[in-house]
Amino acid sequence: MRAIFIMLVLCGALLACDTRNSAELKTTPTTGGEFAFDDQFGNPPSPNTLFRIDARIASTSNDGSEADLVITYTLDPYFSDAILAESYIQFDYVAPDQPDQVIARAPISEELTGTVELTVPTTDEEARLIASVNGLEPGVVDDQGILVAQVPGILQRETTDLNRVREIKAELVEDSYESSVVAGRRIHKFAVKVTDPTAGPIDDLIGESGLDEGFEYSVSGLEYDAAAHFVALENGTEDKESPVSVSFTEYPLSVYLVIDTSKSIVDSRQAHNLTDAVSSTVVALTRNAQFNYRTFTGNVSRIDGLRHLEFDTADASATAIYHALDTALADIEDFGSINQDKVVMVFTDGKDRASRNHYNELIDNEQVHEYIVQRVNQVRNTQADVLGRQLDVYTIGFYDETSGIDMSTEIAKLDAIAEAGGTEKSYNNLNATDISDAFAAVVQNVRGVYYLQYSSQQTPDNNKLELLVKVNGHESRILLPTEYQAP
Repeated sequence: MRAIFIMLVLCGALLACDTRNSAELKTTPTTGGEFAFDDQFGNPPSPNTLFRIDARIASTSNDGSEADLVITYTLDPYFSDAILAESYIQFDYVAPDQPDQVIARAPISEELTGTVELTVPTTDEEARLIASVNGLEPGVVDDQGILVAQVPGILQRETTDLNRVREIKAELVEDSYESSVVAGRRIHKFAVKVTDPTAGPIDDLIGESGLDEGFEYSVSGLEYDAAAHFVALENGTEDKESPVSVSFTEYPLSVYLVIDTSKSIVDSRQAHNLTDAVSSTVVALTRNAQFNYRTFTGNVSRIDGLRHLEFDTADASATAIYHALDTALADIEDFGSINQDKVVMVFTDGKDRASRNHYNELIDNEQVHEYIVQRVNQVRNTQADVLGRQLDVYTIGFYDETSGIDMSTEIAKLDAIAEAGGTEKSYNNLNATDISDAFAAVVQNVRGVYYLQYSSQQTPDNNKLELLVKVNGHESRILLPTEYQAP
């Protein structure tokens, strides 16, 4: 998915702001002690920043087409003399070929800092969010630059930096290939996973997370220039009039989110980090996925979307990871689409002590874990063998070192589930502040699978058909399983 670029701009007179604000708009850094560009990735941020913005995603609509943002603003004390009783901050949603839309206004507090909640669409890739200070006393800030405060990535997961790719490995997703003749052309449909051991958003987590150094990270973002990255060679020749196309819409992924909402998440002050990470995941996959949501403590609750996500605050809160995963597997078996690949993402920060309560025939939670590993393997194989569909199960675990939990044991249990689910290892980090990084890694892998289509002018299915994948000067080639017989 191309990044939705959301920019927060403090704007002045003659730029759709209140006419009483006579400050000038500047978009470049100033020097000589004046206020500087607010680079949120600077370390540390400039102490002379005039206007600071921070943002997180609190939730999304169930399909991810809308995001609910919590935006925190801070104005420099220099503004104090310019603030009037009617001064306010305004947020405008600006998208190409659409009229600008005011989506929120908030009075400026005496402390010159505050929080604004607002909802924005996520479907327009070129949209911007603009914040303006309005109703200031004229003349007070005339000589100071009002600068651009940029918050990249509020509504995005970064795609792979393709310039960093140093090796390409393309693999045909098992049982994904099919072909048929439509309107005098042969249509070849198949899914390909593209990986690179040197690429990915969580390189720094190797070692801490227990991931192997040889772990292959998926390469995402190739769909934006598909013709440059995917080339079909039929009997060794490229037909430039029939490029390979990427489509996630015909059979979108079915994504099952299984989220731990037990009291320990609240106690560790990670609830906001978790909701932001899960919401960002939904937004990142909106264009190529449909979602099924459930939360768990000692029991499992199915919810319609993240706006209904609530954390348990009771002292008797419990954790039933395995049972929650089992309910997702049961829904896949009983109600899952025969035309969709499935992805299950399970997040927890605790040890399962409650799943045993849901299985009378099993002695303890260790047996429940063994049962769930077998269930994951069984359902995954059934999806492949009966429906020809892929099922991948990702596990994400975070553990507080002060909780008394044997972290290595719990990570090993999640690893076993992930291995049965075809994703090799769980995504874990002992630093709970990096929840977002683990979800980003899962998204990277999900988006590194490309659903491709090649429309051939030749209808016979016994031609030799190869897919050439090209990234940053590197190539990988796949022989597609047509009826071609090598001489």
